[in-house]
Amino acid sequence: MGVSKALRNLAVKGGVAAHYCLRPRLVSADADTWVAPSDLNEMIEALARSGWTRREESKHASGLVSHSVTVAHAQWPCDIDVHWTFPGFLGEAGYVFDVLWERRQTMTQAGVEVFIPDRAGAVLISALHALRTPVQTPRHAEEFRMLVDVCAGMSEAERRDIVDLAIQTGAVDTARPFLETLGVPLPEPTPPGVNPALDEWRARVAADGVVGAQALIAAQRLAWYRRPAAMWHIVWPSERDFRIDHPEVTPGRGPLLRARFARLGRGIRQVPAILRGRRQARRGITATSMLDGDT
Repeated sequence: MGVSKALRNLAVKGGVAAHYCLRPRLVSADADTWVAPSDLNEMIEALARSGWTRREESKHASGLVSHSVTVAHAQWPCDIDVHWTFPGFLGEAGYVFDVLWERRQTMTQAGVEVFIPDRAGAVLISALHALRTPVQTPRHAEEFRMLVDVCAGMSEAERRDIVDLAIQTGAVDTARPFLETLGVPLPEPTPPGVNPALDEWRARVAADGVVGAQALIAAQRLAWYRRPAAMWHIVWPSERDFRIDHPEVTPGRGPLLRARFARLGRGIRQVPAILRGRRQARRGITATSMLDGDT
């Protein structure tokens, strides 16, 4: 779609990582494309003309996802996540995309030639994706270790290129646990309090990416007078939002209340991880649990 409409976009993640042998070939539940921020609206409109519409999401979910839009089609079994930025790249979104676009390669997917990041870009995207939410799925840790093993077999020039790209795109601190495995000198870590986006990343990653940590970070971005209402909505969302996020809950007040209190219990159990994340962020530490095998 993006190629035929002359919109700048890059296929990313699953199929691209497999193309570069950075992860096993698996059946993906969705497709991911990264579009130039200036082309985002045009891309969404072009997809809509082909029957792809924005998936309904709760207020809670929309507050947590600030990097992509998810669209679905009634006749297709998968969603498309349309990114205008990618978590972990802290450089200006348009600039980061331009850097990756200049290095683009092509691959054939479903009989269509698509643009993709080069191998160094795909490595960084895979590393950041795994680091960002390390406990989301056990597969992330497995894929991360495979990524480390693959890069160990690269030449020093190739490994240095990955580090240089991370520096250029603002990912040298977010991807640091991975970059440290490459055996290439890195600049000193950015101290805490210098870059709010980096502080948020450190708090999220050290908390193992739990939803409670993500929600707290999202609420803290708001003006102080909007935070109480936002926090209450996190704790006790409307029935509409709750059922969007938990479609498995059967109709009726009883099942709804039981599901609400079960969710509260899960949130309470996340408190130690959330506090750990905040401590690590204040100390300027990017967690290495993925490397330590603690996920």
